Amino acid sequence: MGEPTIAELLSIPDPDASLFDPTNAVRRSMRTVKPRALQSDVAVEIAPEEKAVAKPVESIATEAKTISIKRHRAAADIQVKPTSTDHTEALVPLSPVDTDISKLESPLKRAKLTDSPPFKVVQAEQDIELSEGETNEGGNDDDFVPIKPEAYDAMEISQPTADLRLPPTPPSSYESPTPSPKKRSTTAAKPRKSVPAKRARAKSPKAVPDTTTPAIGTITGRLQSHGRPLVWAEGRQALCETLPYYRAYQSGAYTHDNLSYGFLLDKDCGERAFMDEEVVITRAGGGCKKNENGDMQQVDDQSSSSSTVKNFLNNKKYGVPIALIVGKQNTHCPSNIPHAYCVMDWFQVTDVWAEKSNGKTCFKFRFEKLDLATKSWWAAEGTPDPPMVRDFSIKAMRQGCLICDKPSPQIFQEGWMCLNDHCEEFWLINGEEASAELTYDNSFLRERSAWPKIKPPYDLKPALLETDMGNDAGYAVSRVCWKGIACPKCGRCNSREHWDEWKCQTKNCGFTYRVKQSVLSPRAVLGAHDVEFSGHALPQDAFTWPLTEQTTFMDNWRLQTFDVLPGNVITHFLANSTINKRAGGPHDMFLALQDADMGLQRFPLKNSGVKGPMLTNHFAVNFGMPYKYIVDVASKPFAEAPKPIINALHRLTWAGQKTVIDGTFKPFNELLTLGYFEQQKIGFHDDGESTLGPTIATLSLGGQAKMMVRMKAALYSGKSKTGKYDPTAPVLPGCKGYEERVELNSLYGEVSKEAFEKALKAMYKKLGRIGTPPILLSMHLNHGDMVVMHGADMQKYFEHSVIPSDKLRFALTCRFVRPELVDPNQHWKGDYAAELGTIYDGDEVSFSAGAAAPITDPLEDWTMLDAPATGAS
Repeated sequence: MGEPTIAELLSIPDPDASLFDPTNAVRRSMRTVKPRALQSDVAVEIAPEEKAVAKPVESIATEAKTISIKRHRAAADIQVKPTSTDHTEALVPLSPVDTDISKLESPLKRAKLTDSPPFKVVQAEQDIELSEGETNEGGNDDDFVPIKPEAYDAMEISQPTADLRLPPTPPSSYESPTPSPKKRSTTAAKPRKSVPAKRARAKSPKAVPDTTTPAIGTITGRLQSHGRPLVWAEGRQALCETLPYYRAYQSGAYTHDNLSYGFLLDKDCGERAFMDEEVVITRAGGGCKKNENGDMQQVDDQSSSSSTVKNFLNNKKYGVPIALIVGKQNTHCPSNIPHAYCVMDWFQVTDVWAEKSNGKTCFKFRFEKLDLATKSWWAAEGTPDPPMVRDFSIKAMRQGCLICDKPSPQIFQEGWMCLNDHCEEFWLINGEEASAELTYDNSFLRERSAWPKIKPPYDLKPALLETDMGNDAGYAVSRVCWKGIACPKCGRCNSREHWDEWKCQTKNCGFTYRVKQSVLSPRAVLGAHDVEFSGHALPQDAFTWPLTEQTTFMDNWRLQTFDVLPGNVITHFLANSTINKRAGGPHDMFLALQDADMGLQRFPLKNSGVKGPMLTNHFAVNFGMPYKYIVDVASKPFAEAPKPIINALHRLTWAGQKTVIDGTFKPFNELLTLGYFEQQKIGFHDDGESTLGPTIATLSLGGQAKMMVRMKAALYSGKSKTGKYDPTAPVLPGCKGYEERVELNSLYGEVSKEAFEKALKAMYKKLGRIGTPPILLSMHLNHGDMVVMHGADMQKYFEHSVIPSDKLRFALTCRFVRPELVDPNQHWKGDYAAELGTIYDGDEVSFSAGAAAPITDPLEDWTMLDAPATGAS
């Protein structure tokens, strides 16, 4: 069986039929006669309420000699006069005033998709996350760093693209076309020779261009837009974090659960793209690559079974609107838009068809604005308002193919053609492949639909969050509270950069917003069934070869030490309730950090590759010696650090000394604090900056987390990012094909280059798919746990990630920053002299049950008070 056609993907394939019409009477009345049943040429005329009547025109004389078969029956042979009903499949064209959609039969009760998983139509949750590996035609993973695109160029476009020829601009883009004096002929074609083949086809003349009625949307010069967008963004991340209907960081379409929610129309809209005040025509989906000029070009055939096509068809079938967003690089917009990304409005999919671009099959989509009564903000200055009364009778001619029997509209003035990509007549006019330079048919552009009373699933401009959720103490640190907001004053989308509030980035706007933040107890962020260990914590870590493990015990700590490579170790310090509940211990530190004004914020990543800033997926603040990891973080001196930061420095220094027992330990002079809201995380990375020493220690406070360690991809696979194999690179135990690579590298320099390359190819063929590096060590971090990584090669050969599993977590990480590599004027920030008696001793003092726990913490005069809640502003 071949791939399903577009028509087969829908339960109601005819564009002139209504999804809500279970009898599908319109399609049966307009169905063309199949060629095998033809005995003569016929002309069919269909009145709005009449059945089709076949009228003989000319008999076809037979002859013995077989002749070549013409490609298509001419428009003169069959002329279909459209009925008064709307052509869209998804919706019944009823009066926009009188329609009551509740009286109609729901299509969900009877519609089925043929080649897609069971379909459910529910209002999508506002917090849509794509799991690892799930695609939205590019992906939307919170840890995703997109490929760097070309530099953004603000464009002033005065001419349309060369491949799209549009008729002159009409006096008003909303006016109905003036009837052309040269109507298409409805008379029969001249008699032809008989065709003893299996099917008969007649030549279709080119349609006569309607020169008296120019098409709308012609770009002759870009004026400013007459209005302003309701919601907009200057960066891709702010757009995706704010809008519930658009979270695609790299692709144009944002899809989820077999539906499309939003679509970005930026630089690449495809060949023959079109946009005016109410209609948009564009491509979507994959199969494109940049050509030598840097423009996207179709290089692979797109299939009707692709997820993009199916999703847009589902929107069409079930009447689900799509929010369209226009980017400043869009060359088809009728006006110059004021911002990098501007939300246009809600649109409906009216047509989906296949065509050819660069010799490859691609799919195009026609969108029509849902609200036709209001003038579009992106209309150019000086254009008239939309008419009070709409003419919904203007329809493009629609005709069934004599070969595949699938209907197609006449989209281009050059003539009708079959738009079913599985038909042998596809993209042919009069037996010849259609030219790349085509003119859109006026009627196809001017079609308008009388939509039922459909309410879009979301507000175009998201409302502000509730400032107080009552008894939900964890609301302020939940996932929804670290996403972006749309400024109610100026409409700008803003990511949440600061720990305690949102700030609008528009100059002189000044809008700020807060939600009530309650101080959570450690119990509140632990799992519902989790209980702190009163004795030594249970081991929950998992590791694999080549790592080895050794367990030791202290009075309250369990220590699991993993040997990664000779001289490179990871030690996990597992805490218990005795350690955590001590004065100044993890419980008190966790409470104090929530109420401390440390200046936690999200910082922009270096070289993110997206338009606008790409902020980290966590909040950060650095104390002590300056340290720059994946972002630039301004460092504060230890003298300004709150007490829990100094307390953590003491504990981590003790843990470092317990791990590095050869006398080479360097006291820490820097501490980076990371704060995580619900579902925030940090992906795989290393701390291998040249300014750092070989020891790194971290303290986990609050919610649980999983820390994973794996070998770097180049060392695991043996190949660099460019695919080059380096026979001099180290071959580490646990890498892919360890024994084979050791044997191969022994040949390097001993055999000819040709022989080595041959052996290299044979080895990788034997190894098969390389895949991603496996996890070598997975550590379950509980509240109060510490981890120390030590070794000169640890950060060079391995990388780690941390994924919290609860609503609130702090990670405090210490390093030794080499002073000789730091600006001397910054050294004072890392100065700290521990006072006598303040060094943490590891809680190694035993005491009987019920006795007061002695305070050995450096902050013995520190009294914890209930931290007040932060109110909304």
